[in-house]
Amino acid sequence: YCEAHSTSQPAHIQKAHDRTVKELKGETETLEMLATPIQGSLLTFLSKAMNAKKILEIGCFTGYSAICFAEGIKENGPDAKIITCENDHKYANIALQNVKEAGMDNLIEIKVGDGLEILRNFDKSTVFDLIYLDADKAGYLNYYETILERNLLAKNGLILADNVLFRGFVQRIPNYDPNAPETSENYIPKNFYKRIVKPLYQFNEHVNKDPRTTQVVLPAFDGLTLIRKN
Repeated sequence: YCEAHSTSQPAHIQKAHDRTVKELKGETETLEMLATPIQGSLLTFLSKAMNAKKILEIGCFTGYSAICFAEGIKENGPDAKIITCENDHKYANIALQNVKEAGMDNLIEIKVGDGLEILRNFDKSTVFDLIYLDADKAGYLNYYETILERNLLAKNGLILADNVLFRGFVQRIPNYDPNAPETSENYIPKNFYKRIVKPLYQFNEHVNKDPRTTQVVLPAFDGLTLIRKN
């Protein structure tokens, strides 16, 4: 219903989404990392509404979200640019092909490597209007702190952190019971607890108590937090 009542994505963006689904057919858990078309439309909408020129994405995957951002900033001047980071060469190669086919390679730069190291290596004068966190969830807190400590976020910029509710499990942390049955409200799958759910809970708690920023946690998609500096 939401997709049907939202403006459709351009064909070159939808093609990047569909190509990822085709390339990774059968890899169900991996495909869960792919943003939905309606989420992609939101990224385009936000970047355009903000008149953003510089965007940083930590967690490129196959380039779909970067292409959505590019659609939003493509008319924002010759210095408009997106830097997107991916630690997996396989996904980075798919992203490169998607970006080229979408005609966005003049706007998008793909950096292959560790996201935290890339953050630390930016020049001190570098600032971004929008920073999108969608990489390893255990790294969110370090990404956030590095962004603020190195002043990588522009004065009126936004940090978007994706998957902050992770399937509804994050809010269960206070009452988590490792022996709870799957039907229990205290249940969290053990394979997700340490590497995803607990780190996200710690990230949410940290940001919520941080006097340097203001944040809104939206129960949209898999949980999306919008953060700005005070």
